[in-house]
Amino acid sequence: MNPLDLSAAQNRWSRHPAAEKLVLYGGLLLCAMVLPPRTAAPLVLLAVAVATLVFARVRPRLFVLALIGPAVFIALGSVPIAVGLRGGPHLEPGGLDLAVDTSLRAIAASSATIGLAVTTLMADMLDLARRAGVPAPLCHVADLTYRLVGILIRSARAARESVALRLGLQTPRDAISVIGAQSALIFVRATERGRAMSEAMSLRAEPGMTAVLTADRPVRPARIAASITVLIVIAATSILTWRAWNGG
Repeated sequence: MNPLDLSAAQNRWSRHPAAEKLVLYGGLLLCAMVLPPRTAAPLVLLAVAVATLVFARVRPRLFVLALIGPAVFIALGSVPIAVGLRGGPHLEPGGLDLAVDTSLRAIAASSATIGLAVTTLMADMLDLARRAGVPAPLCHVADLTYRLVGILIRSARAARESVALRLGLQTPRDAISVIGAQSALIFVRATERGRAMSEAMSLRAEPGMTAVLTADRPVRPARIAASITVLIVIAATSILTWRAWNGG
């Protein structure tokens, strides 16, 4: 199991129904997307941190490491919004404000998604999706994609460790050559594994179904109400603060 799966299986909320966590984190994601980013993003980040680190007791290091990658990618991707290159590097009119708003909105939304990922097993999410009426073949594709991504990550990690033990990363030139060869090897292995899984699934009675073992846990209305209350407080605080800043 990868660190996200281990966290999802071992945190204090691991036995809570996926629907309860989806209401909270999905609502926080929606708040990050639709509310004014400069007032909503800090509130969403705070709510995600409290829910994930304090109540669910997820390891802070895992949560921070999972968020750093998307945050850096978002920050770098926002640079072209603020900086124009036609006629020489320069700040676009209104580009800096737009870049800041975009980054805040995307980072807050990413934190909510990561919070859901580190507290909820993929099997529980797939079971909830089936009960909600999502077509079984679509759930099957999502399950296979998730599993294959994990397999690729483990293959890449094993290949890198193997090369490092053979002292194959001593110079930048060697590293580039080895990384290229290892990437090709991982691609071939992924293709072979995908073909084998496709052949195995075609021999099943229902190729579009994936069986997952989940526990039937009843949803507690009190937790749903608490999540909705938090979302309402965040939305009201964000809107009122934004209006106060803009003299409304």
